[in-house]
Amino acid sequence: MSAPAPLSPLVRTGGPNVGLILGVIGVVVLGLASFGVILILGGAIGSPITVALAGVMALFPLGFVIWAVLAIDRWEPEPRIAMWFSALWGGVAAVLLTLWLNEAVLQPLVVPHLDTQEQFELYATVVQAPITEELWKAVPVVIMFLFFRRTFDGPVDGIVFAALSAAGFAFTENILYFGTTLSDSGDGSFIFFLRGIMSPLTHAIFTAVGVGLALGLTARLRSRWWMLLTFPAGYLVSAGLHALWNSASFWVPGGTIGFFVYYLVVQVPLCVLAAGLVWLLLRQEIRITRARLHDYGRAGWFTPQEVERLASGDGRALLMAWARRRGLGRHMHAYIQTATRLANHRQRALVGRHVTGHAADEASLLATLMHHRRSMLGAALGPSVHAPLGAPVAARTGERVQRFGDLEGWPPRR
Repeated sequence: MSAPAPLSPLVRTGGPNVGLILGVIGVVVLGLASFGVILILGGAIGSPITVALAGVMALFPLGFVIWAVLAIDRWEPEPRIAMWFSALWGGVAAVLLTLWLNEAVLQPLVVPHLDTQEQFELYATVVQAPITEELWKAVPVVIMFLFFRRTFDGPVDGIVFAALSAAGFAFTENILYFGTTLSDSGDGSFIFFLRGIMSPLTHAIFTAVGVGLALGLTARLRSRWWMLLTFPAGYLVSAGLHALWNSASFWVPGGTIGFFVYYLVVQVPLCVLAAGLVWLLLRQEIRITRARLHDYGRAGWFTPQEVERLASGDGRALLMAWARRRGLGRHMHAYIQTATRLANHRQRALVGRHVTGHAADEASLLATLMHHRRSMLGAALGPSVHAPLGAPVAARTGERVQRFGDLEGWPPRR
């Protein structure tokens, strides 16, 4: 096996992180706009105390969805600022834009042609809501796909951003439903059971399985122009699933009992299928990580044992346990995530998605990886293999820096 190229010093570029700056600006703007949503909710519900109580109730389904998204996102965590932006967009901007499109555009065009209240309710619930809500919930996914392609790697990323946007939207919508029910009847237990216990994931599934999955799969292709076909297809799936759910009250017989039967026959299998799909996609991500890290292993950057540790959940848990016992958890977490980004970077290059600047980005990721490895081994084995950030290192064993994986005790074993 030929020796790997010498390690370049770790270089920190001095330019601003444009994506981070834009993300912070977006979060701040959406945070300020949330006051407008609060005013709208206050006007619809009436009592500020009821709004606050409904908000507390809505936190429970929101928390469950966020927990599920973070569990899905564990293998390759997305930037936190991007996740905050997606959730806030769904809870603030998507709500405001949906209200504007409904009341200023669609209803003036459609409502004059409706003859009965039943027709209006059918239109508003089964046609208008799915079309407008799924359109605006999809925006963060489109933004990530078009402008942050180094972050947006595949279908799991699409599902994560879509689910977060949908979770934000559902949170605001739940406040409205819970609050109006409390104001009208004083008892919000049944509506909380329906929306907070039985169906906290419905909005997330609609948007994630449609738009999120479609654009995520498109991110694996060489040309982004495929989105002109895949986005409309994904949007139709999202809107169709949403319409199917909303229409149940119009065509499912048997009242409340009939709805519960419909829920068990249609929605439960849909949730199971969505969970199975996510599991398969996560397994695919793990296989890609293992294959691409094996490429670097053959070039001498990792030992086979390191690749197996980095490319399995159990192996990563073992690495983290080893690091935490030595107070090196932060370095190990960064080491694992940098290795994952390196694998995804190479995968993008192999499919032709990232050619310009590939070599420089790859060198930077490798240098970052070696820095964290040096820091951990320096603490674990002694100062003879420790060096400050960016400095070349000569190991006491005479091995190259890239071959620290051969040192005794690395990678950690049970």
